[in-house]
Amino acid sequence: MAATCAGTASAMPSLTPQSLRQYALIADGERGAVIGPHGDIAFMCAPRWHDATVFGSLIGAGGEYSVAPRDRRYVWGGHYEDGSLIWRSRWVSNDAITESREALTLPGAPHRAVLLRRIEAVRGTARMELVLRPAAGFGKHAMAARHVDAGTWEGTSGPLFVRWSVPEDVQWTDGPQAYLDVAPGQHRDLVLEISDEPLSSAPVSSDEAWAATEAAWHEAVPTFESSLAAGDSRHSYAVLRGLTSSHGGMVAAATLGLPERAEQGRNYDYRYAWIRDQCYTGRPSLQRVPIRCSTTPCASSRSGCSTTDHTSRRRTRSTA
Repeated sequence: MAATCAGTASAMPSLTPQSLRQYALIADGERGAVIGPHGDIAFMCAPRWHDATVFGSLIGAGGEYSVAPRDRRYVWGGHYEDGSLIWRSRWVSNDAITESREALTLPGAPHRAVLLRRIEAVRGTARMELVLRPAAGFGKHAMAARHVDAGTWEGTSGPLFVRWSVPEDVQWTDGPQAYLDVAPGQHRDLVLEISDEPLSSAPVSSDEAWAATEAAWHEAVPTFESSLAAGDSRHSYAVLRGLTSSHGGMVAAATLGLPERAEQGRNYDYRYAWIRDQCYTGRPSLQRVPIRCSTTPCASSRSGCSTTDHTSRRRTRSTA
């Protein structure tokens, strides 16, 4: 009989917030995930930008998905792969150098988020701890999970369906929490699927998903060969692509609760497309690169932006 587990959503996350410069963003146009220095998904709304969080420690909500060395004495670092929002977390400890390659699959599907994590033992044995505790609805709904087989957990968190595929040689400790050792020079893949529809299809193949995501980023981001700062231009364009949905709307920011001014008592939810801001972004973009349908930031600007658009503060959902 398959093992099951259920619990209550934690009132407070186990991971405390860090300075903002220590976080990285991965995104697929339909949603984004903010990754902290300890391998934690600190903020992610699912299935789309404007939905409630399923991981929310950044704003004090529940939910946790962390992949980090068991030896907590390490120096953290990381970088983006060129022309993409594929992020590499890196931890240097006394006896190992470990990297975790992170991405949301591209192109993204509106109803299903697929989060890829590849643990690589760069030097020495990577001794990792894996924790999955999704809590949909800003921490209101803990996951009721079922251990399907040696490498798969399935369950629900509020209205969301969750499936977590991991290597079969993990050492389970308490529900969807485990230890994983990766030999020097080897790698292991983790695939998390979150959807507002039942996950009736077969689990995602990590190798196929990585290959498709790499190809999609290569196709989406221009080379900017004539730019004086081609690398910076490519990264900026990749960020804008990650914030742009398949409908052409580009969210203003990946998170919520951003204050317009300090200590004014008013916070704004920027997980929506602001017409004025999208026009400001789209005009220089269209002058530099050809339009690629809705994959180009502000592709809807083909019709042109009027003066009214530039002064408007009208807000629309990212599906606009």
